[in-house]
Amino acid sequence: MELNKDQIKKLFELASMEYKLKNESLLPNDISEALIEIERKLHTFQTDSKTTMFGDRKVLIVDDLELSIYQLNQMLKKIGIVPVIARKKDDALSEFNKVVFDCIIVDLFLPDSKDGFEVISQAAKYRREKNPDLKIMVISGTDDRSLIEYCYELGADIYVPKGPNWHNEILKYFSHVFQRKSNDAFTKFPQEHPNIVAYSVKKFNDNGIFDELIKDINSEVYAERNNVILDMQEVTLFDIEFTRIFTDIYKTCATNGGLLVLVNPPQKVKDALANAYLEGVIPLASSMEGAMRLIKNKIRISRLN
Repeated sequence: MELNKDQIKKLFELASMEYKLKNESLLPNDISEALIEIERKLHTFQTDSKTTMFGDRKVLIVDDLELSIYQLNQMLKKIGIVPVIARKKDDALSEFNKVVFDCIIVDLFLPDSKDGFEVISQAAKYRREKNPDLKIMVISGTDDRSLIEYCYELGADIYVPKGPNWHNEILKYFSHVFQRKSNDAFTKFPQEHPNIVAYSVKKFNDNGIFDELIKDINSEVYAERNNVILDMQEVTLFDIEFTRIFTDIYKTCATNGGLLVLVNPPQKVKDALANAYLEGVIPLASSMEGAMRLIKNKIRISRLN
């Protein structure tokens, strides 16, 4: 579908990019850039950072390819992050003076590797002088070992090749370095098995708790920890209105080939499951060990098939 002049004008006004209209000819990338900016603004208004797993994390994407920017933007949005975008080396260096970032994601070729190397070098310098917690991630399609090793020499924390699962590798890294271990509503326990994540839940009676738990589980499932255990023996508050959380988590796990198991749910939770026709659909266990056995059996059976 082609846009007429009025539609193009409105598009760039919504994106607050009227300056683009001064150009004699617009490039396809200009339209993509405007669409991404509009989506970023909408997400900013719709997302409460207090209720997202990584919503308080500041991430800078340095990339000149609109498709990569769009993919990264979509992926990060799913875990509550609205990133800052820089399409050129100078823009990235300028952003360092405006925001204290938790992570910078740098495409090595901007389009030249010299620019990518300079961004990595300046980010490492910024980390040494001002922000020791900054994580530097490099993404690229190159398999040149000398280039990759040089990225690490300059200060990169991780190199993610743009292969089939590059998005999952980024999410795994974020989950590892940025995860919140606990809050007053739930605690996450790391598991030795790479496809299992477990939580001890204390209360289900607040939208903020609901949203944060869902965001956290989504980030884990996208990172291939698609089997979720909810230990509910310490639940003291439960509002039947939030029964839907079990439906949402069950669907997320099942869609990605995983399983949701509830450990020691109180009677009011069992009653809510029965009322929602989830009794017998979501398996229950009397202990964490029992839940682990259920999931490991499912994994073993699925591998045999």
